[in-house]
Amino acid sequence: MIGDRVAGRFVIEAPLGRGGMGRVWRAKDRALDRTVALKQIRPDIGPVPELAARARREAQALARVVHPGIVRVHDILDTQDGPWIVMDYVRGTTLGTLIGRAPLPELEAARIGARVLDALTAAHAVGVYHRDVKPDNILITASGEVVLVDFGIAAIEGQSSLTTHGRLVGTPDFMAPERLHGHPAGEAADLWSLGATLYTALEGRPPFRKSNDAAVRFAILSADPDPMLRSRTLASTIGHLLDKNPGTRMKAAELAHELKRLLEPPRSPGDGDRHPRSGRNPAGGGPVRRDPPGDRAGNGQGGGGAARRGLPPQEGPAVGKARPPARGSIVHQGERLLALPAADAASVLGERWQELTADAVEEMCGQAAKSARILQMLLPRRACRLLDQVRDPALVAGVVLAMDARHRSRILGGMHDRNSAAAIGAMAATDPRQTGLAVAAMPEDPAVRALNRLLPATIADVLTHCPRSTRDHLLSRLPDATREAVKSRLT
Repeated sequence: MIGDRVAGRFVIEAPLGRGGMGRVWRAKDRALDRTVALKQIRPDIGPVPELAARARREAQALARVVHPGIVRVHDILDTQDGPWIVMDYVRGTTLGTLIGRAPLPELEAARIGARVLDALTAAHAVGVYHRDVKPDNILITASGEVVLVDFGIAAIEGQSSLTTHGRLVGTPDFMAPERLHGHPAGEAADLWSLGATLYTALEGRPPFRKSNDAAVRFAILSADPDPMLRSRTLASTIGHLLDKNPGTRMKAAELAHELKRLLEPPRSPGDGDRHPRSGRNPAGGGPVRRDPPGDRAGNGQGGGGAARRGLPPQEGPAVGKARPPARGSIVHQGERLLALPAADAASVLGERWQELTADAVEEMCGQAAKSARILQMLLPRRACRLLDQVRDPALVAGVVLAMDARHRSRILGGMHDRNSAAAIGAMAATDPRQTGLAVAAMPEDPAVRALNRLLPATIADVLTHCPRSTRDHLLSRLPDATREAVKSRLT
């Protein structure tokens, strides 16, 4: 296909992906000297007249919606090989790829969710329903823009369905219960799929993870989603989006309000919930926290940690709205520590490091450079235990990358394996070269254990920047299947 001409005008340059209805290629429009995306409708999904009708329907769906978050369509081409759709070429990474590196922080998931919701609202306003909202159909550009793609199975209000031959078209993991029952898709079904997408972005897996598609469909219809472990604020909202009854499911306006509340928290104390700072890396995720016994989930209750010292109890990361902490509580020590000179802050931390909650540590890590200077003055073991509490590996990544090179490897080697792996994944997405050098300088056993928790693509990104001898040695200690998968990606 590479180099082939379509309709005598478009030269195929590279594959971009495969959607529910066909393959997408990057192509050069020779007439207008521009790069476009060409979608070729799959020839194996129906007779030619039906394929042409599908192409026209997708093009009509896209043409009806004018929104920066929805890819624009330019033309439909009828060729001997079947129909093609000419669209804008959007350079970006799918949300699915980002999730594969590491689950997202809540603020980044909320930001992406708000953009997708805005695009869906524009589509719904003109009677277009996507019907296949999922991470692989959401593109994130280098500038952070969010674009919803692949309207290949979209439903257009007032037109008959082309999902013929008794087939249910779509991705089971993200398919609303009413669609599985065979009912028409509408706004509520797209919102359910968006809820499943947000769940996946935060947890790193779909809400109904089963061994096969049939088991997934059964679970969607009859079971509750797996509990969310990484979400503190969005869990309740996502639960309402995954309501099996479309009539009582959260509406678009409600979701928009909840996402805005998270993304634009009240400025004044006492006006509403307090939320972590923004500006986190979209490739980050949430490590498994290691809280002191009796202080699980950082709530300061149960006789341990902050509660033993008479400090106000904190709301844990459970489901629902977080209660705003009292102004004098330990959580605000993060702000107060950052206001001190680094040496003074390190002195205070050296005496009271066990008292800090995860919220306080995360508040500190929001200012990576100063936090790095402070933590470097502590005993490495104490710095590692503090960073082990942080639920967002993007925050840890920012702090570790801001440290001196010799401290990076010490910290990564001393953290819990799961948290170290999550931090390395987030670091690799930001600065793969420095990440590779840090991993190369880590003690060998912790480095191998951390790498073994990462996806092969991420391991390859890291090892590419390790010295050759170190890279080969670390590779030799990985399991056979992982090692071969990594080797195939190394250049």
